[in-house]
Amino acid sequence: MRKSFTYCLTLFTIAGFISCQGKSQPALTTASNGKSLLWEVSGNGLQQPSYIFGTMHLLCAQDAQLSQALKTVIRTVHEIYFEIDLDDLGELFNGATLGIMHNDTTLSDLVSSDAYNRIRLFFEEHDMAMQFRMMQNLQPMLLSSLVYQALLPCTQTEGMEMAIMQWAHEQQKEIKGLETAAFQVSILQEIPYEKQAADLVNTIDSIAGGSKKIEEMIRLYNAQDLDALLDFTLKTDGGESPEIQDKMIFQRNLNWATLFPTITKDKSLLIAVGAGHLGGQSGLLALLKKAGYTLRPIENVPTETL
Repeated sequence: MRKSFTYCLTLFTIAGFISCQGKSQPALTTASNGKSLLWEVSGNGLQQPSYIFGTMHLLCAQDAQLSQALKTVIRTVHEIYFEIDLDDLGELFNGATLGIMHNDTTLSDLVSSDAYNRIRLFFEEHDMAMQFRMMQNLQPMLLSSLVYQALLPCTQTEGMEMAIMQWAHEQQKEIKGLETAAFQVSILQEIPYEKQAADLVNTIDSIAGGSKKIEEMIRLYNAQDLDALLDFTLKTDGGESPEIQDKMIFQRNLNWATLFPTITKDKSLLIAVGAGHLGGQSGLLALLKKAGYTLRPIENVPTETL
């Protein structure tokens, strides 16, 4: 498993607004061990705190639970920002359309007939034959994301973004995006189709190892250890070029940190992005701290474990 791990952590899963001004800020407990998926950002001219939350785009349903602290944050902030606007169906459709390979290329053009049959058999055995047929002309990286779904150790799955959106809709919060689906797909387009296809074949041919890696990734996510999660992601993506890793992770972190002062002006936000973007010296949290903001880890115990 290579790039799919980064993308499972970071990107592309291919409401009216009610102001909360005047409400008191939530009383949130600081995480005693300093590890959390939920962080408060204050100071440096902010009139009220905003919050950063690390998501995973697809999890077992029992792991996609919102903590009371996160629910309180959603209820209190003005708006929710994801990587892209998941409430905009036109935006999602545009991303899917842009994911189509050029020159009528299909997966069968990129791999041997034997490899193609192994991929097809995998999807059939995991009850995803229809998805496989429908995605023949999409970039192979998007098929890799379905392999990740099949390897999860459960039958009921859900992304953290969907869980957050459901609660946000109940609270009548507006959903926005830090970037466009077109931008995300443009990153994929820099990776040759042949390489994407080769990585897909490698993923299919190393299922046992892939399952163990997914289990470890989920363990680190549930432990809310952002630095360890980033380190694991980069090592798992060891076959990817530093240039692509930089564009997929670090340049996007910088883009978001640069955007932060503008979108938080006179507003309190929850920014929910892939957890792989938060940790490390070039992570979003470190960049905001370097910019002069105060970062505080919030105790984030999922509701089901309370």
